[in-house]
Amino acid sequence: MSDAAAQVGLPPVTPEEDHKVGKGKGRAFLGIPVVGWMLIFFGIPYFLLFLQSLWEPTAFGVSHNWNLQNYKLVFFGDSLSGNIYLPTLLRSLKVGAMVTVFSTLLAFPIAYLLAFKIANSRTRLMLYVLVIVPLWASYLLRAYAWKVILGQNGLLGSVLDKVGLENTFLNNLLYSQAAVVITMTHIFTPFMILTIYAVLERLPPSLIEASKDLGVGRVKTFLTLVVPLSLPGVIAGATFTMGLSSGDFVAPQLVGGKNDVMIANQVYSQFGATNNWPLGSAIAFVLLGFVAILVAISTQAEKREQL
Repeated sequence: MSDAAAQVGLPPVTPEEDHKVGKGKGRAFLGIPVVGWMLIFFGIPYFLLFLQSLWEPTAFGVSHNWNLQNYKLVFFGDSLSGNIYLPTLLRSLKVGAMVTVFSTLLAFPIAYLLAFKIANSRTRLMLYVLVIVPLWASYLLRAYAWKVILGQNGLLGSVLDKVGLENTFLNNLLYSQAAVVITMTHIFTPFMILTIYAVLERLPPSLIEASKDLGVGRVKTFLTLVVPLSLPGVIAGATFTMGLSSGDFVAPQLVGGKNDVMIANQVYSQFGATNNWPLGSAIAFVLLGFVAILVAISTQAEKREQL
């Protein structure tokens, strides 16, 4: 190959460069199954979902007349029922944001404790296992457990009755937005702990020790050193939690009230009882668009933090 390059006046290709070219081709070949898997199980279904959202529902099925009527209905509603889908979407995003904030506030101290405050490796391992054990249980089982706890005759109500707090708002948490937030916060906090801990455990303890040696207090060290360096983990966990909680179906169905319907419940209703698949596809695609925007923003923020 070097002789042929010399004959046409090109610089010879070194063995190292030839090896890099072969290595790049090998990586591209190994990536074909991944690309194919993503295309089959994500790309094609999303494309079909988008096509279906452009169709028009009829009394006996679906008409393949393409239009944006379903998206207009999602964002602006109609003259009969008004706009019910956009407020539901905004409510879902609000609940997702609340769950993300509460999960972060609960997860950060636990992750910090695991990373810096527990010197014994066996104790740290035991606490780490306690964090991930809830993930082994069924999501539905954990949501239903909170329905039992928050019920009027449940564990929380019984404890409040014994301490003389019979008529407080805490006795009526079930079938409310607060119950939905509490349930999903419990479900998604372990994911927040794991993502934040994964970043904190890589921080060298010498940085904190150097800050202390320079006379910086613990609080200032935490706020000016630990928190900024942990932001990639916080952003990753917040993105994961926000995306899943805003599109959750089980918790609002089990512990939410009639005024706490979320966007996933609307999608389920359109594909089920209403049998309006085009509108259900449009609602799902709008939610997917919001999640995609969230992921793009968080990715850019994470890259900025890593610079």
